[in-house]
Amino acid sequence: MSEKPISKSIVEDITATLRNEILRGQYRPGERLPSERELAIRFEANRGAIRESLKKLEQLGIASINPGGVRVIPLEDASLSILGPLLDLHEEPDLELAIHLFEVLGSLMSMSARTAVERANNEEIQELLTISTNMIDAQKSDADNQENWKCIGSAFARLNNNLVLRLIFNGLRAQFLARSEQKPSFDHLVDQEKRMTILTQLHFGIESRNPTLVENAINDNFQLLIQTLENQMPNSSRSTINE
Repeated sequence: MSEKPISKSIVEDITATLRNEILRGQYRPGERLPSERELAIRFEANRGAIRESLKKLEQLGIASINPGGVRVIPLEDASLSILGPLLDLHEEPDLELAIHLFEVLGSLMSMSARTAVERANNEEIQELLTISTNMIDAQKSDADNQENWKCIGSAFARLNNNLVLRLIFNGLRAQFLARSEQKPSFDHLVDQEKRMTILTQLHFGIESRNPTLVENAINDNFQLLIQTLENQMPNSSRSTINE
């Protein structure tokens, strides 16, 4: 007798439950997950759905399917796709994870910005200046500037003509920025005077076609964000990050 057709929603629910249990440490690296039979009983699902769910965990890089069973893989060996679920684990932002993300995003964006300014033609420089002007105006009116940062980041990525850099940057941005909009904002905690100085430097760097100024402004912006987040963390956590 054949099994019932596998429901996509059931597979997704099982995958999400097991994934979150792994991310929360319920199953430790190297530990074996329950058997297909045990999982089928637990989730009241057929073994086909269980196998599909386990394959998805393997695709995320947090589990390995072997003849002897499915074992948990250390989180640091997982794929970038696991970043989103990690950010979704808690209602409040994971400040340490956000800091690590800003460190990587800042490095990628500053590199992207430098190359973009070096290669941009007059029309493209004007496009960047329009965005940076919008950023300054938004800052003056206390508006949320996140959308403008996404716009200028996308423009830099497009203009630098490095496909690998663009794909990595897009992946990180998609994993983080969409979710950050759903979390409590810390934007009001950022030093607004310092941010305005950074935005002015960014605009002048683009206008004068000075890639070093633009690169430094991007780095300064992300350092400002990182410092703001670090100030919200307990001293013990802060020292761990800075080690």
